[in-house]
Amino acid sequence: MDTVQRVVLGITGGIAAYKAPQLIRLLGKSGVAVKAVLTPSARSLVGEETLRVVSCNPVYTDALPASFDMAHIELAKWGQLLLVCPATANTIAKLAHGIADNLLTTLALSFEHRIVIAPAMNTAMWNGAGVQANIGVLASRGAIVLPVDEGELACGDLGPGRLLPVETIAEYALAALAPRVLAGKKVLISSGPTVEAIDAVRVISNRSSGKMGAMLARAALLAGADVCVVSGPAAFPLPGGCRVIPVRSAADMKAALDKEFAACDICIMAAAVSDFRPAAVLEGKKHRSDSSAWSLDLVANPDVLEGLGRAKTRQVLVGFSLDSGASEAAAAAKMKKKNCDMMIANAVESAMETDATAATIICKDKPAEHIATSDKRKLAEVIVRRIARIPEHSHE
Repeated sequence: MDTVQRVVLGITGGIAAYKAPQLIRLLGKSGVAVKAVLTPSARSLVGEETLRVVSCNPVYTDALPASFDMAHIELAKWGQLLLVCPATANTIAKLAHGIADNLLTTLALSFEHRIVIAPAMNTAMWNGAGVQANIGVLASRGAIVLPVDEGELACGDLGPGRLLPVETIAEYALAALAPRVLAGKKVLISSGPTVEAIDAVRVISNRSSGKMGAMLARAALLAGADVCVVSGPAAFPLPGGCRVIPVRSAADMKAALDKEFAACDICIMAAAVSDFRPAAVLEGKKHRSDSSAWSLDLVANPDVLEGLGRAKTRQVLVGFSLDSGASEAAAAAKMKKKNCDMMIANAVESAMETDATAATIICKDKPAEHIATSDKRKLAEVIVRRIARIPEHSHE
């Protein structure tokens, strides 16, 4: 039985096409076989012989001999994943509207498996309403549209539009080859910090970067879910392809989650919701000259997770228990009190403002699973796989 994973790499006419050989090498090191397809515009930007050598496979173009007339069908049958990288605005538009005027776009119409699109273009084009609308169309059909990087572009402009690092794109491709364990599920995720106003300029917040929530959104998208993220003002960007509801305060987050909760199948509460808020918000800005000392009265915010636990009917509800020492017993008690199906326990010392963390996954009627310190991306993938194992209606 052939266990080698197979990716068709569609290369379009963006300057970032020169990075394709490096991407093929990275995928090859992970045991992935790659066949490259070049659009006519891409042929002048990357060497076909280089692609052939690094992929150890033929390179496919519109200039193929007559014996390859059905190449788009054969490639569609061969590939398990179509990765379009770099994807220009022109090709994105063609894919969104079903135009098939070259081998790659004809292949895309014939492709029955997952499609991942890695855009790269000028900032003005990326921000344009037409491109964003086309991306929305593709995402609605199940394509995974990756975010873009920010920085200096080939034309010298600064801003969003750069191709993501090829290492990141390779990670997305490898993850996309994984089983779609949440296909057809609606996943609601809370992410990032919340902020509570003190006066017109000051706030109470916390050190959450939002990375865990972003990685959970990415893992859920790659698992085939329809993802909605309710996010406070996080420093870490959310992946493309998910619906985002921006909020600021705990009250804002509660209102948004309460509105979305009934329609979701799975809710993952990864946000660091403020436990307290000022009893009153001062008008304007309080000046240091007003007094030599300042006492701030705080009141408790509603417990958002506990409220969702009471409202739960058919949903799988997942909470996070962040505390000093990551007490397993405390997390288990919290899971029961708040009517959750799973609780992720981790320690303040290792979870805040970090790229990696250790965690303990606690589920009803199962032994706790300890996850050694690992990248939050990998932890998110483990959590999503564990959620997929929870039997439907297990909470009833």
